[in-house]
Amino acid sequence: MQNCEACKSQFQWKDILFSIWKSYKPIECSQCGRKHTITFGSKYLVIFLIIIPSVIFGLIMSPNLGLSKPVTFAIIVVLAYLISLILPFFVKYESKKKKLSK
Repeated sequence: MQNCEACKSQFQWKDILFSIWKSYKPIECSQCGRKHTITFGSKYLVIFLIIIPSVIFGLIMSPNLGLSKPVTFAIIVVLAYLISLILPFFVKYESKKKKLSK
């Protein structure tokens, strides 16, 4: 799990998960207050880890199993939800850069 770049305190799993679920909302360190945003590469990792298994199941496995469309959709939603639960262990955040005022 990721740590704050400034004070090295560890982010909580639920904070990272809710950040992902809320369209990559920045995480604020509970100890020092520094904001961290998800890295560009981690955004693609999230997309890859959710979309690829869903597509593979929906287009390849589901027809072979003879599942109906509503059942397939429900399984894809559950699959995406379960995958999202492990994402906090893989995504990376970086300290948000402060803009210099002129």
